[in-house]
Amino acid sequence: MKELGKGKFLFSLTNLFTIQRWNNRPAIIRFSEADNSFNTLFLSFLFKITSNSDIEESLRWRLTRELPKIVLSDVSLQLKERIERFSPRVWNEVTKKSIEELKNIADNQTIELLISQKSENPVDKLADLYISYLEAYENNKLFDYSQPLRELKEKIDNLEENFTKEQIEKFWSIANHSWSALMNLTAMVRWNRTHRNVRTTVSGHSFLVVTIAYLIAKLSNFNKIDEVISRAILHDFPEAFTGDVITPTKKKAPGLDEIVSKIEHEMVNEWMSSNKYLLPFSNYIDYSTNPFDRQAGVIVRTADYFATLLECALEIHSGNKLEIFRDNFFIFKKLIKDTSPLDVSEWIDEIESEIL
Repeated sequence: MKELGKGKFLFSLTNLFTIQRWNNRPAIIRFSEADNSFNTLFLSFLFKITSNSDIEESLRWRLTRELPKIVLSDVSLQLKERIERFSPRVWNEVTKKSIEELKNIADNQTIELLISQKSENPVDKLADLYISYLEAYENNKLFDYSQPLRELKEKIDNLEENFTKEQIEKFWSIANHSWSALMNLTAMVRWNRTHRNVRTTVSGHSFLVVTIAYLIAKLSNFNKIDEVISRAILHDFPEAFTGDVITPTKKKAPGLDEIVSKIEHEMVNEWMSSNKYLLPFSNYIDYSTNPFDRQAGVIVRTADYFATLLECALEIHSGNKLEIFRDNFFIFKKLIKDTSPLDVSEWIDEIESEIL
């Protein structure tokens, strides 16, 4: 495999849109690895802000879990879980070798920025298990997921021994409360009126936005990393309640954009207020309704544009001949050039060389 740079590495992340979880079972809802990554990170974010902890290591741990799947996409979730249970040492060795293989598709700087060498945090692992459990619970409404539910419950019970009864009550309450909103984002298909070869959701798109925003912030030596991550996580969160109101629609009539923004703020506030543990989220509501404000917001805006460019590139690469994707690739290429605080033209050139 030839050595790739940052652009081609980011393009390879779109593989996470195509890797389906629970792929050896029938399902009501198919969750991609990109969906799961965002949903888990979102839950980690809520756990951390209600515990007054930073979110950067949560993101790096998530990426450390996800990036090897670009190489290990043929290992089913249930098989992985059982290998981990039988021999954590063997699975850790597989993961280490996969991370080494990643160096064939990304430069060392990117790997060092995104991959964490720290051991997992129990809070992040709990978020990971809760989301997996809720995915299985959802599909168990029609199909038999009793075995993975039982195995996940056993792992959750063992991990919960690290926490007090009050902490467990808080974390599970937050997870249950958030699940409906996360399901909405996972069910919401982007470019909904356009034929897609590769389906992407708001959840999956958001995971790319967070990853790209983090990478740009670190390479720019931006010092408000937690703000960048938080804005990126929350930038599309109001769509869980309003649906995807695209910018051209918001511009149809003077004042509509401002009205939609006020409604988003109201609905997110109602969601927060209906769970007693989420009061600290009040400090972040503006990040969800005005995610592109300030310098951190410019980074997130750039990442949002770049993630959309990647979706266009993915459609072109997959053979989709609709002109909308080719046209938008170049529209977003210009928007990125006009917006980005970091020169990422070389990244885009790498992607363009792959698809055109």
